[in-house]
Formats: sequence, C-alpha cells, structure tokens
Amino acid sequence: MIRFVLAVAVFALSLIARMAVAAEPASVVVWPTLTPAGDETTGTALHRPSPTTEKALADRAAELDATLRDGVSDLGFTLYVADSGPSAGHMRDSDLIVRASKAGAGGASNTGTWVVSPRLEAAGGDSYVVRIVAVPPNGRELRVRVETVPAESVSVRGLIMMRDILSPNTAQIAATERERDRLNGGAGAGVMSPLRSQGRAVLAINSALFGGFLAYSIQRSSGSDDPRVLYPLLALGTGVGIGGALLVADEWDVTTGDAWFLAAGGWWGAASGIFIANGRHIDPFTDRYAWGVAGGFVGLATSTLTLVKFRMDEGDAMLAHTGGALGMFFGALGELAYRGNYQDVTPFTGMGYGAAIGLVAAEALATQVTASPSRVLLIDVGVGLGALAGAAAASPLIFDQLTETKTRWWLASTMAGGVVGGGVAWFLTRSAWTSKTARTEHGPQASPWRYGTPTAGVIGSSATRTGAVPAYGIAWSKSF
Repeated sequence: MIRFVLAVAVFALSLIARMAVAAEPASVVVWPTLTPAGDETTGTALHRPSPTTEKALADRAAELDATLRDGVSDLGFTLYVADSGPSAGHMRDSDLIVRASKAGAGGASNTGTWVVSPRLEAAGGDSYVVRIVAVPPNGRELRVRVETVPAESVSVRGLIMMRDILSPNTAQIAATERERDRLNGGAGAGVMSPLRSQGRAVLAINSALFGGFLAYSIQRSSGSDDPRVLYPLLALGTGVGIGGALLVADEWDVTTGDAWFLAAGGWWGAASGIFIANGRHIDPFTDRYAWGVAGGFVGLATSTLTLVKFRMDEGDAMLAHTGGALGMFFGALGELAYRGNYQDVTPFTGMGYGAAIGLVAAEALATQVTASPSRVLLIDVGVGLGALAGAAAASPLIFDQLTETKTRWWLASTMAGGVVGGGVAWFLTRSAWTSKTARTEHGPQASPWRYGTPTAGVIGSSATRTGAVPAYGIAWSKSF
C-alpha cells in the first residue's frame, strides 16, 4: 500500500515540475553597471565607472556584471547578449521603460523584454550601495532593490536581489498583500514594505520540532531506549532544525504563509506515514517512526516544489492544513464504511491515505485560488456541521439491530452531510475566493455577494479600563 502513497507523491512532484517548466523562458537585457547608485542629488550623471579614475569601483562593477549575466540562465531566463547597454544620455528611468517595450532574445517586436540596470556606489568603510532597477516586459513601473553590503558580497547580494525582482511571483506578492488587506478590513493599510522573512520564527519553531522528531525516530528505530543517547540526539536534531531554518530565512524571503505551508507538508506527511504504518501493522513497532520520517520528507518535498513556482499566504497555508485534516476525516469514514463496522476499529489506513491525498489536492488547489484564513475556516465549520447533521439524520439506523448495511448507510450519510455542508459554506463565501492568475493580471477582483458575506474571527471589540478587548465570533455583513 505504501507504493500507492509514493505514486501519488511522485505524480504530484512531476505535475509541479511540469508546471514550473511549461512557460517559455523570458528574455532579459542586463545593462552594464552604472554609478552612482544613491538617491541623493549630487549632480553627477549616471555613467560607467572609469577603470582609471574609479578603479576599485570599476573592478566591483565588472564582477557584478559577470555574476548577473551568468545568473540569468540559472534563474530560468534567456540573456539577450546583443544589447551592449545604453549610450550616454540615455540611462534615465524613462529609457529603461522604452527599452522594455522592445523585443529581446528571439521575441517579436511587441513582446517586450525584462531590462535590468544594476547601480553601484562606494558607501565608505569598504562597503558599497547596490541598487538593482528592473522593468518587466512592456511594463510601466520600476522595480527597485537597494542594499548596503560589504565589498566582498557585492556580486552575491546583487544576484540575490536580481533573483527576487525577476521572480514570476513578484507582482503576485504585491497583489496578495493588497488582497489580504482588503479581506482583513484594511488591517495592513499603510505598510509599504513588509519586513524580510517574516515567517522566520514560525519556520524555526516547526523545524526545531521536526528535527527533534527526526532524532527521536532515529533513536527508537535503532532499538535503543537509553536516555543518555536520546537527549543528546534531541538536542542535536533541534539545533540542526533551527540552524537550517535560519539559513533558509536569511537566503530567501520566507513569509508567514510560506512557513506554515511548509509545516503543513511536513507534519501531515509525517502523520500520513505513521497512520499507514499502523494500519499495515509494521513490525517491529519502532519501524513505524521511520515511516513517519519518510512521509514527512515527502510532504516537505511537495510543499517546497510548490513554493518554487508559487508564493503562499496564510490562506493558502490554512487550505493545505485543511486538506490534510479533511482528507484524514473522510479517509477514516471511508475505511469504516468499507469494513461495515465503526466499533472497536481504528481506521489508521484510511486516515493515512486520506491525509496524503487531501494534502496533495489542497496544495494543488492553493496554486490556483486564494482566500483569507477566515474563509477557509468557515469551509471547515461547514463540513463539520454538515457531517453532524448527516450523522444525526441517519442515527435511527444504528439505534438497534446494527448491521453492516445500516452502518454503511449511516457513515455514507455522515460523509454526504460533510460534503454538502462544505459546498454550502463555499457557495456562501464564493466571492472571497479569487483566482491567482486573474488577480496577478488584473489586480484584486471583488464581487460581493448580494446577500452579504460571512466572516469569522475578530468581529468587534469592547472598551475596558485596560484597553480594548477583541470579540471573537462569526458575523454576516453587507454593504447597502
């Protein structure tokens, strides 16, 4: 049966990989590094550093040029080598926009191309101001990243800054932030530039726990129960988990949604592996922990490959966790219905396969739609209430003379009620679901339902002597 789970995981990995390479590589023009890079009005016009009068600056600029040009293909783009850069007097921002509207490598005249213009300026103390300015194909806006870095890190940080700007998710990230503010009532209005790697703490905590779980699994699988071995392993696993998370957060911009999305893959994958091992009665018992570790790594792989192509917010992460939980729930009911018995039976096998399939399906769905966490929570509430209603409606079947047929009908009614309840909740909140593609291309799309929109979470506050106290609940609102 484990082959089925591995097949599902391999299929998901191949699907995500195909999605990542489906698009043709975009063309990029990298202009030679110019100076100055700062935003001060010094009266010095943009120019290429002179090897005679600005030798140190020119050497760093040459390193930056070579690194950026070599890194373009590694980022999945095509470098247009025929463009040697702007001529004197044609280096302004408006010239960047004009160049972006023209053809790049092998493109038609109306396709446009990315244009990247690196800037470099000495900041004193053996450090430099690195400024990367880019314009997307046929774009009308400038995308800018600025950092002050040590001299030896100019080329490396410049490449990372260019990678962040050229990411296909850059516009989507900005749209996600605007949509999140809209769905949360403008709570984030006024925040122009969110902090880098806001999900560092979430990622570190989950990595530490997973590292500890990995160390414990290794110790248990070895057959040892000596605490003198266990505690050093736990400390080592936790430390490696935290260190790895901090390195990842320093290298990439990990949002809170990204961190929780990775956590969903790791923990629901591990739960799936353990449930399947229990359902298959793997012996010795300690080997079941190894199944959990393997499932956790498979789940992390699917989540990581998804994040390579798409950026996830908190709603997407909630959707991934919901997929694992609901998959486990319906998988358990499915196994019980297959057995025709719900007494003295723990449906580990159904729970394991259901969690794996639900996780993969939810991650695939999260790449296409987005919604606020409160909307996803309302779907969960709808599924739960629907399942309870279905179970209550069919409860006379299990009052007396319980048979396999009656048990199956009762379980089928419970599952049908959950599906109907989730469908009703989705229908009532459908205006809050937005296509990622549509939102990226046209901005946030809002179509409020004429009967109003339900919300969950903080619906108000009460004034007290110590300050405002939030009121939690479910509300239904409509604009007139």
